Amino acid sequence: MSWLLLALLGTAEAANWGKTKPYVRPVLTGGVISVNGRTHAQATGGVVAGATVRDRADPHWFSHTRGLATGTYGLTTGNLGAQVRAGSFIGPDGKIFRYQIGPDVFFDGYGQPGAEDLHLPWSPGVDIVNSLLVKLSKPLVLRGDLTPGWVFVPERQAKSVKPFHQLTASAVAVLRTDALRLTVGWQRSYNRAGVVDALILSGAI
Repeated sequence: MSWLLLALLGTAEAANWGKTKPYVRPVLTGGVISVNGRTHAQATGGVVAGATVRDRADPHWFSHTRGLATGTYGLTTGNLGAQVRAGSFIGPDGKIFRYQIGPDVFFDGYGQPGAEDLHLPWSPGVDIVNSLLVKLSKPLVLRGDLTPGWVFVPERQAKSVKPFHQLTASAVAVLRTDALRLTVGWQRSYNRAGVVDALILSGAI
């Protein structure tokens, strides 16, 4: 995977980059999760900040660097969790499709041993984000992500998705207007807690 990133970055160095667009926005997400058949509700809040820049020439490389910090509260269990992430992603950006790949370094955790919903021991790690964006219209896009990852704390490592320690797939619809960003979708994760399905509903101003 590293050779591919180096090849993409090497190609992009000669690109004719446009203007960098920084952003900062709050995050508020509500969702229903199913952990090995048990259903619970969670709420997540925090902030995300980053910058995007697009190449003017074909194949129109698109670069996105971002950091985020969020906290999660189990509405039905009272459990707490949090995560911080820093990622950088790059890929071609066409008229209809945009593909990006890149590393996402994180530190996160949730719950306590024996938690009713799930327990993910605190651990640093790294994900490799693969993201495909389909532009249906200017305000409405579809996005699919496939994200394998590795965590550094042995108690956090799942054995069911080797050679990875965790694996997440998601499909969402994103509506973006001048005043609101609304995301609705589904996510499935394979991690040390088992199989976690989530219904995603999030908004940002």
